[in-house]
Amino acid sequence: MADYSSSNENNSTYDETVENEYNDSNSSGNKEDNKDYQSNNNDNIIDVDNDFGGDLKAAIASANNGDTVQIGGSTYYTNGLVIDKDITIDGQQGSTIDGGGTSESVLKLTSQASGATIQDLKVTNGNNGIFGNGATNVTLENLEVSNIGLDQTKRQGMNNTGVILNNADGSTFKNSKIYDVGRKGVGIGDTDGAVISNLKVQNVNLAAQHSQSHDASGIKLYNTNNVEIKNNYLSDVNAFGIWNDTTNGTKIEGNEVSNVGEDFLAPGFNQNVNIAGIYNEKSSNSTVKYNKGTAVDDFLVFKATDFSTKTMDFGENDFPSYELGSTDYWVNKEAEKQIATTENPGDANFGLFSDQYYGQANIG
Repeated sequence: MADYSSSNENNSTYDETVENEYNDSNSSGNKEDNKDYQSNNNDNIIDVDNDFGGDLKAAIASANNGDTVQIGGSTYYTNGLVIDKDITIDGQQGSTIDGGGTSESVLKLTSQASGATIQDLKVTNGNNGIFGNGATNVTLENLEVSNIGLDQTKRQGMNNTGVILNNADGSTFKNSKIYDVGRKGVGIGDTDGAVISNLKVQNVNLAAQHSQSHDASGIKLYNTNNVEIKNNYLSDVNAFGIWNDTTNGTKIEGNEVSNVGEDFLAPGFNQNVNIAGIYNEKSSNSTVKYNKGTAVDDFLVFKATDFSTKTMDFGENDFPSYELGSTDYWVNKEAEKQIATTENPGDANFGLFSDQYYGQANIG
């Protein structure tokens, strides 16, 4: 079901040492001196270090649509950056944006950021890594998103998630790593047309601070149309690896889910939960092909509910354990079917039955 309203230690196997740290709101340069900085817009490229003394926030504020903000191979600290224009944030080896444990998103994209690109950098240490709402045709590429949503557990609303893209028609997220996340690796909602590909998603909800029956997952879709989930690898996800929840026309192809159930732990507040590697729930006209996976004990690599199974194109998968036609649990059957069959996510959404859902959900 959708949600639209732990330890502090990072035990990741990915480890980078980054030097020459900067702070985006309090740069190492004098604030009065910063007033005199003029961005070097030759070829529309703004060099954060040379033009703004490492002040990433000021560099972004100076950019115009179409500009590239080039950041150095350093760590830039922030309590949350807002991107509200069509620009490219371009990193390099060692580029890190560190939220410093912010209770907000490290990067937030508004609808004015439609067309923006964020690439070649690491985003870490915040409630959410990247949060976009209304930004369409966004490209996220070659990112490393980690240590997200571990310090402050927030079960209500859209929190503790690596990357959230809502109302993100035409967007692409590819060739990236998401790991050490409290609740959900990637969430895509209310979106018509998007591609999620070549992601490596690991170490999600390992402390079981979030209910697997609510919103914890590796990659989750809700109220989407014609979204492709392809060639991703997921392991050590204490939740559904890929959760296709109440969507239309989703393609799930070429993905691998590894050792499903190996890290399973139910939350202390809700023992009535289970997981599968890929869960196709209450969705219409989906395609599930060329995927593979492994599972331990009685856990399933793949599971599809009866509603999903009836219109699903299913075949050529390597699933040692799977179940088709499982029970659909409806909160408001009419409203949920409307969401699952619409080709325009704007025509139907969670608001049609949110009060009913929260009235019966045990989310802690």
